[in-house]
Amino acid sequence: MKYWTILVITTLLVSCQQQTSEDQKSGNYQLQTVIDFADKFEVADNKLIVNEPWPGAVKPKKYVVDEVPERIIVTSTTHLPYLELLGVEDKLVGFPNTNYISSQKIQQLVKEGKVKDLGPDGNLNLEVVIALQPDAVIAFDMGSESSSLDKIAEAGIPIYYNADFLESSALGRAEWIKFFGALFQREARADSIFNQISTAYDSLKNLAATVDQKPTILSGVLYGDIWYLPGGQNWASGFFQDAGGQYLWGNDSTGGWLELSFESVFDKARNADFWIGTSTFNTKQELKGQDARYTDFKAYSQNQIYNYSKRLNDFSSYDFFESGYSRPDLVLADIIKILHPELLPDYETYYYEKLP
Repeated sequence: MKYWTILVITTLLVSCQQQTSEDQKSGNYQLQTVIDFADKFEVADNKLIVNEPWPGAVKPKKYVVDEVPERIIVTSTTHLPYLELLGVEDKLVGFPNTNYISSQKIQQLVKEGKVKDLGPDGNLNLEVVIALQPDAVIAFDMGSESSSLDKIAEAGIPIYYNADFLESSALGRAEWIKFFGALFQREARADSIFNQISTAYDSLKNLAATVDQKPTILSGVLYGDIWYLPGGQNWASGFFQDAGGQYLWGNDSTGGWLELSFESVFDKARNADFWIGTSTFNTKQELKGQDARYTDFKAYSQNQIYNYSKRLNDFSSYDFFESGYSRPDLVLADIIKILHPELLPDYETYYYEKLP
């Protein structure tokens, strides 16, 4: 199945290079973005509206998009791929803990001194932020009070809340490229790129739907005495099912993450065919070192454990948690390759690899 790979790679490269008639307009700009999958933001009354800026928030945030920001700060690695895809990464002037950045292009901007390190997220260096004079800070809030963001706002710097992490579907998360497209008035480009990604995703999902056998899947690891793994309605479990797998907790109604005992996971998944997603454990020996009971799983003994560790930067930061959310088509292709390699014989995984 070479066709979809060629389609996505070439068309996205073209999209990133093309200029659209909407690029870099300002003043009396009329937003035209249409949202198909995301439900945490929308466009209405010529405003960019974040419906749930943090978990449980009931009051939306509304932003008027009238001037294209020329100097911005973002606070999550998940924001960076959208800037790069839209061709506005040169507008980035600051980021918290730049060691986390996987993008080579943006790391180069850091080395050139064009992107300043702002210290740890949640405790941004206010003096550096103000000295950079950004037109906006794009931030996320987990629901607890952020004194850093409050002080930045008090300094007169606009805060744009990004809630992509609250979306329940992979395509919903990826559609936040349209949030940035609206903010930078590059809506046509954002729409074109997202359409290519969602079309590729649908093609892969339809391909995986042709399989007769659906292997069973386990995910997650222990933290202390608790095994954390995706709930049945979590965006991550959606990948497993769309890839032609049978996620063993797929019928669960939880949209977040399950917290289970080792015993309950072992009882249900000891004979799972695949174990996909092992947090920061990148070898079988590391898993065994944390808990020798892992070796009792069928997936361990048959060497069918995979993690998103194929793309690590020099500081052991996972690119999966940077670009993976913006490219669900690549994540889905990886998992299909793991579960049903015959469907994508010429494809090499991008994020995932088998644990040695």
